[in-house]
Amino acid sequence: MSLVILTIHIPDKQKRIAFAVKIRQIIPQSKTYIPGKKNSLYDSDIGIKANITKEELAKINALIERRGFGCTKRGSLDE
Repeated sequence: MSLVILTIHIPDKQKRIAFAVKIRQIIPQSKTYIPGKKNSLYDSDIGIKANITKEELAKINALIERRGFGCTKRGSLDE
């Protein structure tokens, strides 16, 4: 596995929280955190760390597309 970082732009705070809950349902072994301010395009309210499979990444990407959120991806998943 390699590190994959997804930055998902969700302007509405309630939608961010709902999205994080949905991600936790997809990858229950994940850990949530409040990220520190970094040199990034968007400020984040919620962060999720997890080791995921290609199938879980595909589910997350599908969820992002269905909800119409903007997303940038760094890294790739190698299995």
